[in-house]
Amino acid sequence: MRLATIALLICLTPPICALQITMLAKKGGGKKKKGGGGNQKQSGFEWASNFELKPFESSELRALADTVANAHQSRSGKPLHASLVGASDQPKKLWTAPVAVLVAKEAEGGAVCSYANRAALEAYGLGDSHAELIEKPIELPGTMEKKYESSYSKKIKGGKKEIFSFEGSRWALESVAVVDGALKAETIGVAYCFEEWVAESDGYTCRPGGERQPPEMTPEELEAAVTAQATEVRRLKDEGLGNKDPEVAAAVAELLRLKALLPPEDGE
Repeated sequence: MRLATIALLICLTPPICALQITMLAKKGGGKKKKGGGGNQKQSGFEWASNFELKPFESSELRALADTVANAHQSRSGKPLHASLVGASDQPKKLWTAPVAVLVAKEAEGGAVCSYANRAALEAYGLGDSHAELIEKPIELPGTMEKKYESSYSKKIKGGKKEIFSFEGSRWALESVAVVDGALKAETIGVAYCFEEWVAESDGYTCRPGGERQPPEMTPEELEAAVTAQATEVRRLKDEGLGNKDPEVAAAVAELLRLKALLPPEDGE
């Protein structure tokens, strides 16, 4: 009876309406297959699990950042960095401070990094990829005997196999808990801070923000560099390039920079 009624409607209805009925039937017929198509949206749970909070957005790491800064002030009597003085959001300021700060803590199998700000990630060659360093093994001790050391140096391997060395300060981080009715301090890691680092591959001194300074040369090395650069300028000109050519201009500028580093001659 139902099929007969539908057939009758189709016969008595203009072609356009019949087409609409057919399309409507197709739209409602059958269930969609699971797993079809490559553009399915992630569920809320999947999106949340793939979302990574920056260190200053995580409640746990914010608390650790505050501990790092406050412990430095307590141990050394001075702020960790001038930009933190009076900051309304200290963890966020520490994340962008132009000084490398990281924390090592002891774990099963060796020390791991429990915090790193942007400058520390830059020293490791990781950009803003904090997930590649935090909670990963680190070549820094997670414990120390003293509470504070103003001078500490170390050579370590960066995130992309680049070896670099630094000299800075470090201090112990502690948390206080009630044990058997008494307050007891427990070491939770060691914080490290340095303003520059030296890349072993080329000897350049690096600072946060991409600043790179070439290594100092001996007088003999400097004279050799001047001679080599003068030869390069002549080579470019012999190839037919003029003084206004960008390559020649850059080579001449480097030659003048090197010559300016030469010690003054006797009698000058």
